[in-house]
Amino acid sequence: MRRKRKKTVRAEDAADWMKKTVRSAPRPLPRGAFPRILAEAEEAGFSREETLNVLDEWLNFGYCRIADHITQDIDITFAGEMFFYG
Repeated sequence: MRRKRKKTVRAEDAADWMKKTVRSAPRPLPRGAFPRILAEAEEAGFSREETLNVLDEWLNFGYCRIADHITQDIDITFAGEMFFYG
């Protein structure tokens, strides 16, 4: 499959796209769903650096925690439930 060309986007664009994608994913977020979201973000034109910056921000705010460090899968915390679905 061909990837879309990287586009110039603001950091907020990546954060908004990822938040909407997590919000529309099944609840609770199933194992393996977040690594797929990261891959979809790259296919949508966001850089890996941008998506990982969003993840770092979410971790710092306590919205999620890393469930698997190798795949970068996450678990949504109570604060994350309020952020994504509240």
